Amino acid sequence: MIVLFEKCPVINTINVGSRKGSYVRTSARNSFIWALGSLVMLLVLNVGCSKSNGYGDNNPPPATKNYNQVNLVTDVGGGPYSSTKVDANLINPWGIAVNPAGVIWITANGTGLSTVYDKDGNILLSPVSIGSPGHSTGGKPTGIVYNGTADFTLAGTPAKFIFDTEDGTILAWASGAVAAIVADRSAAHAVYKGLALAKDGTENFLYAANFYAGTIDVFDKDFHMVTTKPFVDPNIPAGYAPFNIREIGGNLYVLYAKQDAAKEDDVKGEGNGYVSIFKPDGSFVKRFASQGALNAPWGIVAAAAGFWEVDNTILIANFGDGKINVYDQDGKLLGPLMKGSNPIVIDGLWAIENNIPSTAATQLYFVAGPTDEAHGVFGYIMKAY
Repeated sequence: MIVLFEKCPVINTINVGSRKGSYVRTSARNSFIWALGSLVMLLVLNVGCSKSNGYGDNNPPPATKNYNQVNLVTDVGGGPYSSTKVDANLINPWGIAVNPAGVIWITANGTGLSTVYDKDGNILLSPVSIGSPGHSTGGKPTGIVYNGTADFTLAGTPAKFIFDTEDGTILAWASGAVAAIVADRSAAHAVYKGLALAKDGTENFLYAANFYAGTIDVFDKDFHMVTTKPFVDPNIPAGYAPFNIREIGGNLYVLYAKQDAAKEDDVKGEGNGYVSIFKPDGSFVKRFASQGALNAPWGIVAAAAGFWEVDNTILIANFGDGKINVYDQDGKLLGPLMKGSNPIVIDGLWAIENNIPSTAATQLYFVAGPTDEAHGVFGYIMKAY
């Protein structure tokens, strides 16, 4: 008992019930009082020692690192990624964009479509066709952004969603069943893997990750390519190229993956990745993360408050090994999202997205193309309580 009291210095003495001036005791009363006192002691010790592991009001115990995966939609409905909803158009879903109403648009790279769902995976609209150069169908869409500006117009109407493709094209959609090609860099063998929209000063620009050329190709509000924004990290090794790009907090995070011999696809492997931060004018800010847990990183978001045990973190999703790793604002690795004692692994993991209207802050949506991009999954990961 002395040891326990030393761990809980708030407890000095325990009065088990003697009243001053009373000298008559019965054994029954003493037994009752000692029993009651023992119960009180145990309760006090339990409460008082609950902070004996180094936790206190200013240092609370960490929140759970346990997360659950929920699959909303798959292309076949069975197998290892079973779901209650099936959409045969959802093959190798890659990018995610969301409008202010919470409508979720996804690029389906394997079918050349953009599929549209609500937060529960219900289909809201017929899919939009993403064309290839010279055709209205057959494109290979990757990145997608929602356009909330008055720029990037189609016949005077601002596009609502803008896409890029592995075919080297930029497409825009305002209405109808087909997205329009608004920029075509296929002749230069551009291979676009990701897309961002950001403001530089008072002007809006599109930023496309050109994996083949190893560049960020920038387009103005009229879809004209500009060449005054360099996007060069001087210490990225040869053989690595921009795999994706995303605006976070006014800066642009560029995720690099290792190129294959043809410079058209990534090479998976532990440590095969870098993440660097740039300003929208293309100037280099700093290296955020290098190698380590990175493995062909593609998805990236700023975590919502309460999602991790500490706030102000960045989540990075690896296409290479299907893990989602958590980093602090300085790029320090905090660990992967876990289910029990094992990391969550989603085969063919691409985009991750959060802060979707009418969803919980602890929901992280994802898309993936498992089995070597032959199938598709749309779902979310949620913190378990």
